[in-house]
Amino acid sequence: MTRLAEGFLVATLLSSCSVLSGSARIVDTATGDELTPPQLADALVEYDVVFLGEEHDSDHAHRMQLRIVELLLERRGEVAISLEMFERDIQSQLDLYLRGGIDEARFLEHSRPWPNYARHYRPIIELAKREGLDVIAANCPRPLAAKVSQAGLAAVLGDPFCAYHIDVTDGPYRDRFTAAMGDHANDLGTRMDDFFAAQVVKDETMADSIARYLAERGPGAPIVVHLCGKFHSDYGLGTVARLIRRRPGVRVAVVSTIGTSDTGRALAPEERELGEFVWFVPARD
Repeated sequence: MTRLAEGFLVATLLSSCSVLSGSARIVDTATGDELTPPQLADALVEYDVVFLGEEHDSDHAHRMQLRIVELLLERRGEVAISLEMFERDIQSQLDLYLRGGIDEARFLEHSRPWPNYARHYRPIIELAKREGLDVIAANCPRPLAAKVSQAGLAAVLGDPFCAYHIDVTDGPYRDRFTAAMGDHANDLGTRMDDFFAAQVVKDETMADSIARYLAERGPGAPIVVHLCGKFHSDYGLGTVARLIRRRPGVRVAVVSTIGTSDTGRALAPEERELGEFVWFVPARD
C-alpha cells in the first residue's frame, strides 16, 4: 500500500470512528428545540436544496454532514451532492471517478482536492461512488477567481466555467464581507471591489451549477445537499440568495455550524437568523 493510500485509509477510519460526538447539538432556530440527527433529516427531507454551511476545520461538523447525507438518502432514495470544494472544470474527472472510469490516484491528480480532502470530504465522495449518486463540482475554478481579485470582473466574463450573470450589488452581503476582511479592507482600498467580486463569482457559479442541475433533472430531481463554508450560506445570503434568484420558488434550507466552547448554551438572538437550523460543535476538535 502506498503512503497516499495509507493516508486516505487512516483519514477514513478517523472520520467514521465516531459519527457524531455527544457534545454536538442540533437546534431548530424557529423554536429553539433540540433535534436528533434523524429528526433533522425528517425536517430537511421536503426541501429541494439543503445548504450545510461548515467551519472547514471542524471534524464534528464533517461527521455530522456525512450522517445527514446518509439519513436523507434513506428517506429520499436519491440525493445529489454539490460541493464548493470541487470546481466546474474538473466535473468530467469527477464523473469518471464516480463511475469507475479512472482510479483514485488519477482523480486526485487532476481535481485539485483541498488539503483536508482525505479527512473531511472523501467519505462523502466514496458514499456517492458506492450509491451511484450525482456529485456536482459547483465552484468557479480558483485561478479564475484569483484573476478577478487581481484584474476585476471583466477578466472572466463569458468564461464557460463561471456563471454568466454576476451581480455584485448585494448590500448586506457586501457589508458582511467587508466586516470579515477586518483591517485588510482598509489596506485594500478601492481594490475591495475586485476582492468582493471574486467572492461573488464563486457564489454565482455555485448557485448556477445547482440551478442547472435542477433544471436538467426536472420534476422529481434528487434533493441537492450543498457543502460550503458557512459564509456562503449564512443569513440566506451569498450562494443561497443567488440560487433563489435563478429558481424562484425553490425550497431551500440552511444549516449553519457554530463552533463554541459551550455547545449546551442557548441560541443568541442574532444566531436565529443564520438559517433554519444550526449545529453547535466544539470550537476545538
